[in-house]
Amino acid sequence: MNALQTIRLKTLRDLWRNRSRTLMVVLSVAVGVLGVGMIVVTWDILTTDLGRRYAAINPAHVEISVPAGVSEDDLRGLETAPGVVQVQGRAVFSTRYRADGPEGTWQTIDLIAFPDPTAQVINILAPDEGAWPPGREEMVVERASLSEMAAAAGVSVNGACGASVVVDAGGRERSLTIAGTVHQQDAVTAAVRGSPVAVVSLDTLVKLRGHDRMNTIYLIVDDLEQRAEVAAAARERLERAGYDVGQVTLRDPAVHPAQDVLDVLLLVMGILGVLALALSGFLVTNTISALITQQIDQIGVMKAIGADTGLVLRAYSLTVLAYGVLGTLVAMPLAGRTGYGLARYLAGQLNIDLYPDRASPLAVAVMLGVGIAVPFIAAAGPLWRGAHITVREAIADYGLGGGSGDNRLVQGLDRVQGLPRVWALAVRNAVRVPSRLALTLLTLALGGATFIAVLSTDSSFGRTIDNLLEGQYGMDVLLAFRTEQRPSQVLPIVTSHGEVVRAEAWYFDTAVMRLASGQEVQVTMFAGPHDTQFYQPTLSAGRWLQPGEGQARQPAAVVVNRKWADEEGVQLDDPVTLDLGDGAPVSEWVVVGFNQDLVRQQTGVFVSLESLDHVLKRTDRTVTLEVRYAEHDLASQRRITAEVIDLLEQNGVEVFSTLMMSDIRGQVVSLYRILIIFLMVMSVLMALIGGLGLMGMMSINVLERSKEIGVMRAIGADSRAIVQIFWGESMVIAAISFILTLALSLPLSRAMTRAVGMAFIDTPLSFTYAAPGIACWLVLVLLIGSLASIAPALNAANLSVRESLSYE
Repeated sequence: MNALQTIRLKTLRDLWRNRSRTLMVVLSVAVGVLGVGMIVVTWDILTTDLGRRYAAINPAHVEISVPAGVSEDDLRGLETAPGVVQVQGRAVFSTRYRADGPEGTWQTIDLIAFPDPTAQVINILAPDEGAWPPGREEMVVERASLSEMAAAAGVSVNGACGASVVVDAGGRERSLTIAGTVHQQDAVTAAVRGSPVAVVSLDTLVKLRGHDRMNTIYLIVDDLEQRAEVAAAARERLERAGYDVGQVTLRDPAVHPAQDVLDVLLLVMGILGVLALALSGFLVTNTISALITQQIDQIGVMKAIGADTGLVLRAYSLTVLAYGVLGTLVAMPLAGRTGYGLARYLAGQLNIDLYPDRASPLAVAVMLGVGIAVPFIAAAGPLWRGAHITVREAIADYGLGGGSGDNRLVQGLDRVQGLPRVWALAVRNAVRVPSRLALTLLTLALGGATFIAVLSTDSSFGRTIDNLLEGQYGMDVLLAFRTEQRPSQVLPIVTSHGEVVRAEAWYFDTAVMRLASGQEVQVTMFAGPHDTQFYQPTLSAGRWLQPGEGQARQPAAVVVNRKWADEEGVQLDDPVTLDLGDGAPVSEWVVVGFNQDLVRQQTGVFVSLESLDHVLKRTDRTVTLEVRYAEHDLASQRRITAEVIDLLEQNGVEVFSTLMMSDIRGQVVSLYRILIIFLMVMSVLMALIGGLGLMGMMSINVLERSKEIGVMRAIGADSRAIVQIFWGESMVIAAISFILTLALSLPLSRAMTRAVGMAFIDTPLSFTYAAPGIACWLVLVLLIGSLASIAPALNAANLSVRESLSYE
């Protein structure tokens, strides 16, 4: 038998004779590889399917908004514009709907109409279930909005098709039947979007709006590098035809609108996956170190009969390779299933259809690489030290750890008086091999710190949202009117309600802003009192609006979003112009401040209502009221809102829509919750690795102390005493790891909350340390300690005196 065959037989013998240890290491490697593999599968499936599905709808290269709508002839005229390959228009507008009955509450809905829904060529909407295209007096609901529409109609999701809702048609009411569902690949769920989406026919469009003009134009160009030039030429042609052109947006057809969010989400998870894999490597380090310690006499014999360092390295490297391969083989199918499951969940939130479940070659390659490389990296130190030990050292030494006789910590514990004998042995044995204890403690502590950090991030995000909404937005509800109203008339009506504390008039509209660079962008303008008590800006630079601006030769002031300003190169004191269209004069403004706002669009700009009225030469106009009540619970808000609307309608003022602060909070939080769910999954995996690490350490301790167990048996120790010693040892380690968790959790929580805040809302979160998470983790880690000790303690209790004393 040659040396290689001998090595293989030795490896198989070691793996089989120490099956429990082999199982612990394989499971630990598997969980670590699972964490990384699951993320890679999720990322690979999502990005691949996202790109393929998005490409299948033929996404627009250029999107042009024409608020008044374009005639069919002028739309076709764009087909001859240089560089244009395809043109398609659609009508996109917001209105409101309610259940078909007197008890229905008005809610906002976005409706879409095409000249011919069966001849779509750009941003294609695919029929899902039921009728297509929609007929007269029918709507086909975007499938991600169906549950919300069904709830509004008072029916179940399964019974939504055939139900009717009432739609506002410019002051008149039209009853439309839900005839089916359609799939819009670039539309997120209604919970994230904030309002449902549905498609209606051109005939229905005319009945709702009084015309069939298309206000959104999509272009496909022949050269993506020339998109800006083609868009500028198309805009110029439309303006020559007399149209007031709004925003012109350039799109990248290779990048889904949700790609940035996905990248951030998967990056955070990937970091935790790598950390989980590193933690699993600690158990490999402990195991290989213990294996070499156990077989140090065998290494001495091997070297005495001629084995060199290379042969010893190969012998134990084969064991490490077996751990890595077995762990990877266990992890691969689990990573494939869980990764696809996570991808499907996330795709559902983003309203994306995945292709059928399949293997990810990239994930397989990554898992094979890390599953084999990480165990070797983790075992490198013990392998090197064990292979280079001399024959004399191997024969004379207890092992690599040198036993516990020289351990000063153990010697110190031996002098402690008053502890029960069982607990004294448990504490002493827990610290007898400091290096092994340190790795186990680090594994458990990092798992616990990550668990607390995830809970802290969740609490911090909730607090940040509440602070921003309550501090920055002092209102309880936003009332939007169908037509412009005079604040001097509507404010007294609203404040006459006994439970209304305050109301402010705000005006908002879309406008085209020309920057100092000459670039034109569409913005949403918010105009309110310069001394507003509802909106508290968060300024990162500059100042807020002041009275008298825009008058007596003072420039009118505008405050813009900081992140948007950075992207567009806008500086403080930059001169800009605002064109509100509809015959309004183009007005000149100057940028005086940069604001941070979580709710308003990045392109939201703020001006004072006083300055706007002056530059537009008009007075006393508003389209919305922001109202604050004496009671702030949701039930009271809804009751008071209904009473206020009744007051307004009794005075001839029609409210078009309402928006509660609770609705705004729900929209902001909904997408973030996906991240918390994913982070919690990763923290559970890390806790599992910690538990396996502790179980592995306890199993090694049982093997190493078999002779001690035999001696205790020989002098009368029963099984219960043996179990108590090892259970107590596990609980001591769990308790020490909890103390270390407390030390690590605070900095890790701060780092995680800051990273998540910067990634999602471009500002650090208001840090909140999740104190309840500490108590929760204490219970969990003690439970982990108990469970991890069961199998090793029972194994120790079942060892006979003969088996113990014959331990190698």
